[in-house]
Amino acid sequence: MFGRTKVSKTKSDAEIIVEAVREAQKQYERGERARRRRERFGRLFGWFTEAPSWFKTVLIVGLIVLVSLIADGIRRESAEFKATLVAFGGQVWVQRANSANWIPAEANMALRDKDLVRTGANGMATLVFPDGSAIQLEPNTEFEVRLIDFFRGGIRDRSFMVRMGAVTAYVSQFFGVKSQATVCTPTAVAAVRGTGFRVFYDPNTRQTVIQVVEGSVQFKTPIGETLAQAGQSGFALGYQLRETQNLPTDAQRFLASNVNTLRQNERPPSWLQRIEWAILHPLDPFLQILGLTPGGWSYAAADFARRTMALEAMRRLRTHMEALNEIPEYLNPVTLAELNLHPAEKERILRAFAGNMIESYRKIGRDQYIIRARARDKRRTLFEADIAGVRQVRE
Repeated sequence: MFGRTKVSKTKSDAEIIVEAVREAQKQYERGERARRRRERFGRLFGWFTEAPSWFKTVLIVGLIVLVSLIADGIRRESAEFKATLVAFGGQVWVQRANSANWIPAEANMALRDKDLVRTGANGMATLVFPDGSAIQLEPNTEFEVRLIDFFRGGIRDRSFMVRMGAVTAYVSQFFGVKSQATVCTPTAVAAVRGTGFRVFYDPNTRQTVIQVVEGSVQFKTPIGETLAQAGQSGFALGYQLRETQNLPTDAQRFLASNVNTLRQNERPPSWLQRIEWAILHPLDPFLQILGLTPGGWSYAAADFARRTMALEAMRRLRTHMEALNEIPEYLNPVTLAELNLHPAEKERILRAFAGNMIESYRKIGRDQYIIRARARDKRRTLFEADIAGVRQVRE
């Protein structure tokens, strides 16, 4: 047998020269790109190197102040997504979202979406919000923070539920013209703005009582609605609304005293806060690109994604409606109780809507219906579902 002879391949002089030329060409091109970048930078910022030293100092200090104001403004915006337990007495417990355990309340505890607060027979608690709105829980009350939402520019969306007991609420005059707040019970909804009022709910009789001390409250159930003015009470037994009545003088005086106590938490925006708002609002698109948006929504998501979520939720809601043997006469806007949905599915649908609730439901004839709900975007885009499909409503 003959052994194999290894043949070593060596590069020729011509190949070595070609590679050297190519490498030199690459280095030259890299150098040219770097030179052009330096030239562009010089054209853009060359004036800065030639500017007087005092101007450079003022500019640098101004940029530091601007960044500090933006950072502090974003910090303030983050605070808009929570309520603070500023005062409590007696037995008060808190149950965090996605937890089955009740823990003792602590001073200045932050409460967020889906947190629960419960007071004992001798318990009282007060929740305060950054705009100065406040809610006081009476003894033997169970209270749910359903939604605390915020958009840059001062647009707020808050919803709460009194599962049992009573609360007194004051909505600050600095809450925001385009903002909305609702206090619900399992059978009724109180839509408010710039108002002081009290809501009571008895789970045994399913009775809801609303007492208004100032402003007005739109009080509605799945089968009707009424307007309760200052000095009036509204009643609902289950879904059945009763005629509003005048509040007794003693009740008005007691409720006014509680509201005035809550009003003491109200503070007008400071001059620094106003400056930060004025800076952040026009910079919103750029801060969205960087992901520095309220609630963590990224660029093109705060509006588009929320509208898409609402559209999908309406489609899911319509699917459940079509699966029923019989269209319900009414539909609870907060619980969707008549659809008998799994809690996770109910939450998935409602969290896509403004206020975490549908806006209206109407049965038309035997097998037809119209459901309306608003997305959680800045414009609160209105969607409508019926047996024909889901569509956006132009207003």
